Amino acid sequence: MDTNKDIPKNTDYQVPEDYFIDFQERLEVQIEFEEIVGTKKTSGFIVPEGYFSTFTEKVTSQVQETTKVVSLFKTKWMYAVASVAAIIILVFLLRSPNTITPFEDLESDTIASYLETDNYLISDYELGELLTDDELDDLSDNIQLEDTEVLEYLDITTDPYDLMIQ
Repeated sequence: MDTNKDIPKNTDYQVPEDYFIDFQERLEVQIEFEEIVGTKKTSGFIVPEGYFSTFTEKVTSQVQETTKVVSLFKTKWMYAVASVAAIIILVFLLRSPNTITPFEDLESDTIASYLETDNYLISDYELGELLTDDELDDLSDNIQLEDTEVLEYLDITTDPYDLMIQ
């Protein structure tokens, strides 16, 4: 595999003329200068003697002394809020409706609207079997229907072909 294809032939980087001719001289001068002056470069920051030998003890002592756990929630307030919430929930759950409406107190419109909806699972014939003749007479006496209401009901609930007399 030839990897030299990706390397461009002309680059902008060039070595100055006569760079390698006097390179040996310049290198020797640099080495002599470093021997005289010294090669140690300092940044200006110095570490005191024995600093790292006692460093771990100092850090652990400071961490152990200054750590204080601060609770995010005040426990007294949390207990108070939780108890009030529990009391409110218990009041709503334990309060049972003690009022059972007797059948006599129901309005006839309420009963009729319930029976008109398909929410009950009893047919008209089964309802007739459950009621006695006296209850059916009382029920028919209490219901006041006009002819238009009966015709509207029959128009909505029945098929016109079923009403044809043969």
